[in-house]
Amino acid sequence: MTMEAAPPPGEGKRAGRPPWDKSGPTEGGSFGEWLRRQREMREISLRDIADRTKISLRYLEAMEADRFDLLPAPIFAKGFLREYARYVGLSPDEVVNHYLAVHQPEEVDQPGDATLIAMERKRRKKGRSWTWGLFLLLAGALLLALVAFVSWMVEKRDDEPTTTPPPPQVVAPQPNPQPVSSPPPPPEREAPKTPLEVTLDFSADCWVRVMVDGKTALEEQRVQGESLQFGGQQSVAVKLGNAAAADIQVNGYPFEFDKTPGKVVELVIDLDTVRALRETREAR
Repeated sequence: MTMEAAPPPGEGKRAGRPPWDKSGPTEGGSFGEWLRRQREMREISLRDIADRTKISLRYLEAMEADRFDLLPAPIFAKGFLREYARYVGLSPDEVVNHYLAVHQPEEVDQPGDATLIAMERKRRKKGRSWTWGLFLLLAGALLLALVAFVSWMVEKRDDEPTTTPPPPQVVAPQPNPQPVSSPPPPPEREAPKTPLEVTLDFSADCWVRVMVDGKTALEEQRVQGESLQFGGQQSVAVKLGNAAAADIQVNGYPFEFDKTPGKVVELVIDLDTVRALRETREAR
């Protein structure tokens, strides 16, 4: 003896058959009413379905009222019906097939003319917004570049010295020219008080360290216009942070060294240096 398979729990043969099925007795009513009867037979509320499936209660009511035109788009009807059927205990495929038997396929799968027009307008509006945004961005960048260029031109003009021709000098004639007297001879250079005397004249800011006879005499920052003088018995060591910022004299004689701007130099001046400078000066 062969036994027939029992229907799914909560669903009888009569409950699962749509009202338009020609193979069995009809129940009357529409597809939405059939959905509502299937739900009420299982004592399930629309609120329960909405909470579990996350489908809006308004859309569930529209489906049971055969108002599928109130859904966001006809294409959503299949998905909503499958979730509805799965929770109620119906076969999702059979419910969708019942729905398609009533509604034409083009009404479900294809958006209407109004939907196509709305989508096209949205696409064009988005394209225009993107183009307008790019135009504003380029215009802003061009404006910033123009402002920067004008500011640079103004600063450059302010930095340039204003040269004005000197006023003409009027020299009055001298009726009785006086004989021109020769300038007095320069005073004789004073002899150094120590065997070794080093003088530093600064033409710019410079860090300097001086050691006299092996002991640190100075280590600090000097500024433009300052002068330093050190006297020693054996040697004077000088370290400059900027070689071009200082002039050095040894016992009154100019001392030549590498004056590359920004270069750090270390110089050791002793009695031999004085002797060499004196011999060079006397040989001229």
